[in-house]
Amino acid sequence: LGTAVSVALIITTGYCVSKKTLPFRRSIMIFYVITMYFGGGLIPTYLVVKQTGLIGNMWALFLPGGVGVGNMIIVRNYFKNSIPHSLIEASEIDGCSKLRSFINVIIPLSMPIMAVMAVFSMVAYWNDWFTAMIYLGGKGQPLPLVLRGILLKSSASQEQAAMVSGGFAELNKMTEMIKFCSMIVAALPMLIAYPYVQKYFEKGFMAGAVKG
Repeated sequence: LGTAVSVALIITTGYCVSKKTLPFRRSIMIFYVITMYFGGGLIPTYLVVKQTGLIGNMWALFLPGGVGVGNMIIVRNYFKNSIPHSLIEASEIDGCSKLRSFINVIIPLSMPIMAVMAVFSMVAYWNDWFTAMIYLGGKGQPLPLVLRGILLKSSASQEQAAMVSGGFAELNKMTEMIKFCSMIVAALPMLIAYPYVQKYFEKGFMAGAVKG
């Protein structure tokens, strides 16, 4: 869900700021770029999320950071450099509205960069346990946070070793097995998803790169 929301926001935002006819386009880009270098910090961000009523809600994981500015700039460059403006003009001459041109012309041509953004967002959300710990508490914990709890509980202690046959050596062996199993569980979805988008990944990333 977070990947779908993030890709949708990044693609639409990147397309808008790539249009030369957008009013105040330069000011809007400056506004976005500033957020890459300056942030309020954890406590102000938490207060904003709290005031919007998202504490304890799964949307707190997706909406506050839905538009990654770095990814949005890559998408904007892709639209500027890889999609001819003549295609959009031709569709509008044929009677398409701006929205229909975006859906029927731009999105089908944007599959490479959308695949790149999907991989970036998927990895970021899949590995993010801290946001869930801060905003969700004990409600609906995502798998990375559950795995973190398992690793913490499996750490060796004197009391646990006394209950296990073989003492610390056997307990440390069990702890290492739990760690390796957690790594496999954490990495498996990415390993499954990546081959399906690999053919788009390099093409989209290179097309969205800054060209000097």
